[in-house]
Amino acid sequence: MTVPLWRVAAVLATVFAGGQFAQAADSAVILMYHHVADDTPASTSVSPDRFEAHLSYLEDNEFAVLPLLDVLQSLDAGLPLPERTVVITFDDGYESVLTEALPRLRARGWPFTVFVSTQYVDERFGGYLSWDELRQLSQAGATIGNHSRSHAHLLRYEAGEDSKAWQARVRDEIASAGTRIREQVGAAAIDVLAYPYGEYDAELAAIVRDMGLYGLGQHSGAAGRVSGLQTLPRYPQAKGFDSDDDFALRVRSRPLPAVVTGNPQRVVAAGARPSVRLTLADGDYRIEQLACYASNQGRMELRHLNAADSRSIEIGPAQGLVPGRTKYNCTAPSASQRGVYYWFSHLIMTKTPAGDWYRE
Repeated sequence: MTVPLWRVAAVLATVFAGGQFAQAADSAVILMYHHVADDTPASTSVSPDRFEAHLSYLEDNEFAVLPLLDVLQSLDAGLPLPERTVVITFDDGYESVLTEALPRLRARGWPFTVFVSTQYVDERFGGYLSWDELRQLSQAGATIGNHSRSHAHLLRYEAGEDSKAWQARVRDEIASAGTRIREQVGAAAIDVLAYPYGEYDAELAAIVRDMGLYGLGQHSGAAGRVSGLQTLPRYPQAKGFDSDDDFALRVRSRPLPAVVTGNPQRVVAAGARPSVRLTLADGDYRIEQLACYASNQGRMELRHLNAADSRSIEIGPAQGLVPGRTKYNCTAPSASQRGVYYWFSHLIMTKTPAGDWYRE
């Protein structure tokens, strides 16, 4: 395997730092964008001005913006990454990636990844990039990732489908998209899946692992080996959550060394209050300031499972969950770096009271 130049630089930096990884880290922040536009849905958009402000912050504060696959392979191999490593990704392949994002990224010489659903490209859905345009992006330093063939809710069974049929269909959704991307963009294709809607469970993640792919979600947090290489978090960027302060907090974050124990439910019924048990490893964070929140609810209940062990906890929502996707987010401030937070996120999907899947 060819060693990237940045990897050589990172290793040399550690050597000249006396053998201690003073200029290296074991995590990265992966950013997720959709539209870079003023006239698209706020929930999936940042304005061109805000996008420029984000890039300027990274540039002014000397972040290392690296290719997604290099970062994932480094995490997989346990190799150090440069301090303040960031990856830039775009889901769906909207036209504004070419018209608004590319000029700003190319001016800085920064790599990025675009995840596409191949049916949307093949059938020329309005507002999406064509294969010619995706090749243009790849020539400018982009890699192209897998977002499934049809952008389906991969967890959902179709009518009359059993587990075996579901698994076969999901594998085909992913494999056929990967084949099509390789046919169209060649070496720019990477074996990384961004889950449509960010939805996954343990069974789907196991399929992705078996297919030899890395998997990215849409739950918040910095990415490290503790995150799981098929369930890696990304920070979604959208209007209302894209201020300078919000952005700085996210790109400076680190992964909270939390491991989910047991087999918590990922899909629950409306009104349920599913709890999650976590075991926390030692680290540079203030455990006494650990706080957990459920989206649309606020602070969660936190219970220590062992009076003698503050690192074994259970978290649960104060109220029953409503239909849709809920994120449990836990943060704790760094003990040594001001303004740096350790972050953990857990996804739960809640069906309607009738037992049906929620609508988008």
